[in-house]
Amino acid sequence: MKVLPRLSFTRLLGVAAMALTLVGFTGCVSQDEHKRLQTAFDQARAQLAEAENDLAQARAKIAELEAKIADLNRLLAAAGGNSEAFNRLQQQLAELQDKYNKLLALADKPALPENINDLLRRLVEQYPDLLEFDERLGMVRLKSDLTFDLGSTEVKPRAKEALKKFAAILNLKEIANNEITVVGHTDDVPIRKSTTMTMNPTNWALSTNRAWSILAVLHDNGLAENRGEGAGWGDQRPIAPNAAGHKGAEKNRRVDIYIRPTTVPEGIVVSTPGAAPAPRPVAPRKTAPRTPAAPAAPAPTTAPASTVPIPM
Repeated sequence: MKVLPRLSFTRLLGVAAMALTLVGFTGCVSQDEHKRLQTAFDQARAQLAEAENDLAQARAKIAELEAKIADLNRLLAAAGGNSEAFNRLQQQLAELQDKYNKLLALADKPALPENINDLLRRLVEQYPDLLEFDERLGMVRLKSDLTFDLGSTEVKPRAKEALKKFAAILNLKEIANNEITVVGHTDDVPIRKSTTMTMNPTNWALSTNRAWSILAVLHDNGLAENRGEGAGWGDQRPIAPNAAGHKGAEKNRRVDIYIRPTTVPEGIVVSTPGAAPAPRPVAPRKTAPRTPAAPAAPAPTTAPASTVPIPM
């Protein structure tokens, strides 16, 4: 997927809609071409909805900070210029103003440094059938049909090759401490194969276990254990309409990897590398009926922890 300039989704949506309209009037394109245009239109519409949602959240946060800043200014005016309360309020105002300015700046900048964006674009160019990159979100997407066999959580060799190069980018100094979130998604086709149901009885379990498998490959290629988390949405976050009758959609079968603006907290302790095997995907257990719980024993005041330095 080509990286779209910021705020170009609306334009793309309009172009796709116009193309579909012209097709309806002229009838001069093949059915395959019509399907391609419809797919492009659906994709652009989904991207626009996602961008508008992000923008709405940012605007809400900006409005919240503006209200707090206004309240503090009123309190400052009432406190006078020399009191301890005035100085404390002035410090709070400066902190809020800094957060406000940073949020405004984020609205106009890509999620990642430009040199990182450039490297990720080049990586996608090497694997255009396997990878996509959303510069606005700082997100790399793997297409599940090329990353895994049907119903499997085992990462294919070519996907491992791409992930090895991706891990090398993640470990560059500019983002070497950023947190990574790996999120699996499926279509709405229920799990039917008995061999798959053993470990992945539901789409939720399959999506989560696939995210863990991707994260394990990144860890094997140098990503620090304290930087990554894995999760799964199952079929709950489609980006394209699933076909009727539980026939799914290829675009919805995916794994998204977000490079977060948050960083690993200082002083966090991680397990000793190689001390225990990496967690294997497991099927969720059925919960038993709840019974009254016995009073919990007091938690120990201290717990043994490794002092191995965090790999950077």
